[in-house]
Amino acid sequence: MKKQLLIVDDNEEFRRLVKIFLSKEYDVESFENGMQALAFLQKGILPDLIVSDLNMPELDGKTLLDQLKSSEVFKHIPVIILSSIDKSSERVELIKSGASDYLSKPFNPEELNVRIENQLRKTV
Repeated sequence: MKKQLLIVDDNEEFRRLVKIFLSKEYDVESFENGMQALAFLQKGILPDLIVSDLNMPELDGKTLLDQLKSSEVFKHIPVIILSSIDKSSERVELIKSGASDYLSKPFNPEELNVRIENQLRKTV
C-alpha cells in the first residue's frame, strides 16, 4: 500500500506537476490552501506526510503548521515546507515551530522525493 501525501500550494500548475511526479510512489492529494487541507484532515483521513507552501490565501503555511502541531491528532504528521522564501531566519523559525524540513523553490523534484523518503523512514 502506498503512503499518502498532501500537497498544499496555491499554484495549480505547481500542484499538478508535483502530483504527477510523486504519484509514481505515493497516493497524493492536493489542495490550494491550508483551509482546504484542514477540512480534508478533519474528515479523519491522516496522511503520512504534508508538503506545504507558505504564501497562500485563506490559511497560509505557517498558520497551517501551527494548527497541525498544536493538535493532538495531527502533530505527529511530518510537514515539509516548500517555499520561494529563502531566508535563513524564516527556515529556523519554521523548524522551531515543528516543520520537519524546508526546501526552497525552485527545487529539484528528486531532492524533494529524497527528503520525503527520509521523513517517512523516521516515522516508521
